[in-house]
Amino acid sequence: MPFGPHPLGLVYFTAVKFAGYSGYAYAVNRTRTVASSPLRKPSAWKVGSVRTAIGVAVGAAIGLGYWNLLRHVAPTWGDYAAVGFFALLLPVRALEWYVVLLLLYEKFNFDKPLKSVVIFWGILVSFALDVVGMQAMLVIPGGAWVC
Repeated sequence: MPFGPHPLGLVYFTAVKFAGYSGYAYAVNRTRTVASSPLRKPSAWKVGSVRTAIGVAVGAAIGLGYWNLLRHVAPTWGDYAAVGFFALLLPVRALEWYVVLLLLYEKFNFDKPLKSVVIFWGILVSFALDVVGMQAMLVIPGGAWVC
């Protein structure tokens, strides 16, 4: 089992999120609406940077607030606390992706169904990157494996 996290864990977690969000932005840039537009597409790296910055700022605030509040309000939640946290992240991530679309893709005038699809898949990508990022945070920093 991994022993961690190391102080560099946040750096690894953030790097995974940045790489994943940039990859997802590359896919969004290839959608028909964006690819066929004569307008200049936002760089995948720029979208990845903006989405990562929003995620780190909002995630830290929500995370610290949730876990500190939970300590005082419902200390008996036990294993359900993490489920509650990730359930709370659903609407938060929908809003984060909406803001990214508003900031960087507004000029492309996504129709409502496409905007919904991009946000839906963005939420799934965010959760998938959480898994990879948490593994990176626990294993990569040079921690020890304890069997």
